[in-house]
Amino acid sequence: MKANRFNRILVPVSLAVESTTAFKQALFFRKQFGAEVTLLHVVQKVGGLSNVFQPSLKNSLQGRGMVRLIRFAKTHFRGRIPEDVNLRVEVGNHVQIIKSIIDSEPFNLVILNRSNRIDGLAERYNSNSVNQIIRASRCPIMSVNDRWTGSGIRNVLVPVDTSRQSRDLVNWSILLGKTFNAKIKLLAALTVNIELKRSLAYKKTQIMQHLIENEGVQCSVEVVEKESNTRSDVLIESAKKTQADLLLVQGFQDLMFSNSPSERLLSDFLQSSSRPIFSLGVKDEGFVSNLLMMNSKQVVLSDRISNKAFKW
Repeated sequence: MKANRFNRILVPVSLAVESTTAFKQALFFRKQFGAEVTLLHVVQKVGGLSNVFQPSLKNSLQGRGMVRLIRFAKTHFRGRIPEDVNLRVEVGNHVQIIKSIIDSEPFNLVILNRSNRIDGLAERYNSNSVNQIIRASRCPIMSVNDRWTGSGIRNVLVPVDTSRQSRDLVNWSILLGKTFNAKIKLLAALTVNIELKRSLAYKKTQIMQHLIENEGVQCSVEVVEKESNTRSDVLIESAKKTQADLLLVQGFQDLMFSNSPSERLLSDFLQSSSRPIFSLGVKDEGFVSNLLMMNSKQVVLSDRISNKAFKW
């Protein structure tokens, strides 16, 4: 296992009880990868606070926020904050602040909490907020609700959207499988009246399974046949019945239109699943290549997937 795959992790925290799940998930990856973790607390603006005309008020809010953040961190680290854990307080809209940091700073992973609140104020932090952040993120987002991977990642469930290219999904399945010695399960839905082995769902998952297993990662496939159901409904319902420590799902990186079935699929998973969800970031070949540290064999693998397997 190489330690620099996720060497910088950003974790927005609310300082409330519900934010500790994301915090604990970050500590899990900190231990696994030797990562540097930044705890971010966003203090909501008060009224028409202006950074230009009321700098003293902003500084005061940041100062009080930092006191609370230090107290929060010390409570979890038994009074002494480690050197590889950074504390940061910003004032403003939490979604815009997080999006701005992700866009401008080299974080490899962001861990969000899918609870109702991000801080003690009135601003809501719901699934729609998570959607906004995921849509703009250049790096992967891991979102947790009431569960985190404290006992390890042994099984990764990968819902497959047959309407989209899946090169990155294959590469990340290989990475997570190798990193955690985890088993990968591909889950697809067949909702039309067609012979299973002639369907796109079957053909695509078979190719993906072959490519993943060729890299030494255990992989199984399940294609659920349910006519007259939407693909999203079938995948979500089947995922609930499947044991997994983590869901690996595609983000919005190759979606041209909002409110598409693919976008609704991820949104529905974020809203309905109690398990941690690892969603891929905005398409960025340089970022993905550097993070995965692909060797020449993996680059050929990606080209083969792009040029052959998914031009259906």
